[in-house]
Amino acid sequence: MLARKYLHHLNRVVTPLGDSMQRVAACFTEALSARLAATLATKPNTSTPRPFTPFTSSSMEILKIYQILYQACPYIKFAHFTANQAIFEAFESEERVHVIDLDILQGYQWPAFMQALAARPGGAPFLRITGVGSSPECVRETGRCLTELAHSLHVPFEYHAVAEELEDLRPHMFNRRVGEALAVNSVNRLHRVPGKSIGPLLAMIRDQAPNIVTLVEQEASHNGPYFLGRFLEALHYYSAIFDSLDATFPPDSAQRAKVEQYIFAPEIRNIVACEGVERTERHERLEKWRKLMEGKGFKGVPLSSNAVTQSKILLGLYSCDGYRLTEDKGCLLLGWQDRAILAASAWRC
Repeated sequence: MLARKYLHHLNRVVTPLGDSMQRVAACFTEALSARLAATLATKPNTSTPRPFTPFTSSSMEILKIYQILYQACPYIKFAHFTANQAIFEAFESEERVHVIDLDILQGYQWPAFMQALAARPGGAPFLRITGVGSSPECVRETGRCLTELAHSLHVPFEYHAVAEELEDLRPHMFNRRVGEALAVNSVNRLHRVPGKSIGPLLAMIRDQAPNIVTLVEQEASHNGPYFLGRFLEALHYYSAIFDSLDATFPPDSAQRAKVEQYIFAPEIRNIVACEGVERTERHERLEKWRKLMEGKGFKGVPLSSNAVTQSKILLGLYSCDGYRLTEDKGCLLLGWQDRAILAASAWRC
């Protein structure tokens, strides 16, 4: 088979240990091999194992690797800090505030937010966080850690765990209360919601009448109907990310290799090798999200000059100068060189 012959040749010339272009090529070659294997597996008398993923997303090892990425690169911090600033400003003068985090994970976003509330003139408001996640154990443990932190900061606090997929959320799970300002936060999560479910989910969020909705997503078009378009878009996008990792980590860094292998390589594999419901990395560009949000009755809230200044200060903490911050109709985009990587926006009803 011609495709198998070409992939065999690619596997001989690319390496996950070379420069950034060689490493990203190795990831895409593996993804193409997985796609070919899936195609062959649908044919009679053919048996091909599914691509192997060493760790589950909830394992302690993966959490350690995410912590490496969090500390080494500004991507996740930019998402958290920008969203936090918009929420903090929306909660100004409010005495009771509620944040619904649509993907709470380990709650890394909220310690800095709690500290900002604790420093507010007149003291912190009563803070309630609803943490959404698919793992009951994870969302409960995150709540325990955040409760301890809030107590140490003297922030009146209540935590509610919701172990559900986003498409299964229902209004009663949020326990909306009278006199409570509400923020809904989504960082790199909405793109995973199936297409038929995203509209009803946004409509339900709108009906909760939030003061602010913060949305951060990968600035890429990986959800097109044609494979070649998705492939080329993903190749350019992840080439920029791998280039930024090259500039951020020391040469031959084992930590960088783990970040690439266990965070970004699985994303590439999902975009390239999977179809239908198995393809969950359905990234869309800001303009697509803008149309979707406006179509569901939301209006854009321009991110403030404080958010811009804070992001510039954040980028100044990193020694490499390839990170770029741009503004687009009240939204902020973080990129590497001339390629946008993340887009942050805020919305209200």
